[in-house]
Amino acid sequence: MPIIGRKRRAPTQDDDDDESPDVQQTQTQVQRRQTPPEDDFLDDEDAAEVLTANGLPTDQMVKKLVRLALAHEYARRPIRRQDIVEKVLGNHSRQFKNVFNEAQMQLRATFGMEMVELPLREKVSLREKRAAQKNESKSTSSNSWALTSTLPAKYRHADIITPPAIPIAEVESQYVGLYTFVISCIYISGGQLSETKLDSILRKMNAEHSTPIDKTEKVLARMSREGYIYKSKGEIPEDNDWVVAPRGKIEVGEEGVANLVRTIYGNTAPSDLERRLERSLKPNERPTTASAASRLVGTKGPMQSVGGARRGRGRPRRGGTRDDDGDE
Repeated sequence: MPIIGRKRRAPTQDDDDDESPDVQQTQTQVQRRQTPPEDDFLDDEDAAEVLTANGLPTDQMVKKLVRLALAHEYARRPIRRQDIVEKVLGNHSRQFKNVFNEAQMQLRATFGMEMVELPLREKVSLREKRAAQKNESKSTSSNSWALTSTLPAKYRHADIITPPAIPIAEVESQYVGLYTFVISCIYISGGQLSETKLDSILRKMNAEHSTPIDKTEKVLARMSREGYIYKSKGEIPEDNDWVVAPRGKIEVGEEGVANLVRTIYGNTAPSDLERRLERSLKPNERPTTASAASRLVGTKGPMQSVGGARRGRGRPRRGGTRDDDGDE
């Protein structure tokens, strides 16, 4: 006679009630192990904050600072310390130095760039100097940075470092050429260039009203807004001068101006071109030689004869006698 298997009886409510408290506690513990912790549902930003609060590595903040630096450089905006604290560090401002150094290492190793501190804006006009004297807090740091290339000089040419492709590479290359030309004119003029003088130079370039990019007035305003040049206002409008701004000094600088002049001259450069460049770009650093000082003071050369010629006629020379006068 075949053995007939018994069907499994479905559990009833009475069976559940009959389970001991120990069994129920065991099942609860198993469910807790299977349920993932709430920390697993945190996004990257919240996880970075948790890691920072626990004193663990701050990779997320370093990545955010690298992205912030690249975005600001693309828009030609300075990387300010205040922006880093607000958008990257948050409540962990004490880790600024560590995060900044780590971001510098990633920028150099991955992008061939680094953050360089922008210099302070020079006080040129009398009005600006007076305002600076009234301001008691004289800061020696701008707390702003800009990205510059760390590639060797042999790799810094147009085939490798190309202008941005947005909106169009051709338009951006024209803009780079324009602000490099204007900055060069200011540097060669001694660091200051009046509005009338710049208008005269642009007129010779047939750019007094418009440029291939936009109207001249709008292009100069863009250069000023992006930190390449700025207008130093004097007591009267006639005293307004154009001066090189911090980004212009970092991105172009004296060496960029010298390279531009050398490129324009090419093989037809005069033999004393380097001396002229040094005299034009660094007028305040030229040493005064002994001969030049003597000419200024008048202790040697023709000034001595001129001084002697001013003596009155008939006046005896020092150490001379009057014997001849008595014989006459």
